[in-house]
Amino acid sequence: FETVRLYTAVAIAKSTGSSPRELSLGANTVVIPKNTVVIPNYSALHTHPRYWGDDSLKFEPSRWIVSSSSDPNNKDDLTSSSPSYPTEHLKEPPNRNSPFVGWSGGARSCPGRKFAQVEFVGVLVGLFREYKVAPVPLNGEDDDSARARLLEQIEKDTGMRLLLQMLHPEKAVLAWRRR
Repeated sequence: FETVRLYTAVAIAKSTGSSPRELSLGANTVVIPKNTVVIPNYSALHTHPRYWGDDSLKFEPSRWIVSSSSDPNNKDDLTSSSPSYPTEHLKEPPNRNSPFVGWSGGARSCPGRKFAQVEFVGVLVGLFREYKVAPVPLNGEDDDSARARLLEQIEKDTGMRLLLQMLHPEKAVLAWRRR
């Protein structure tokens, strides 16, 4: 979820359709004319400090992990077979009124969500089972400087064309080495 939150893959356009739509914004109501295409700023929504805290621009997968002690009376904790070990599970974003819309939501949510998640994990397992990857240092860089340069490039050199992509991937030179 954290990767999709910070790097929303697809800008989803919505339309008002053949009639005007009212949009309530606090105490104000705005009327959006018929046949208007609306493209919400998902990046702003997914990184707004009001919803994600002061570290909203930081990659922090732990925001989606819920830790709980294994309480045999806890009906939500289905992962524990022993009451003596703490457990962790993935926190699903709420379906309604959520600041996270990585796969849209409701009746029009992405039908390929689960497939994409499983495929993503499968590809990563396949790659990292036999390889490790590291940024290639440029002249005079140590490994930490190369890593910092690459992270900065990912933050500043990513944009939407049809899909989210690095605008200059040739600048992100990586070395793949067998384990």
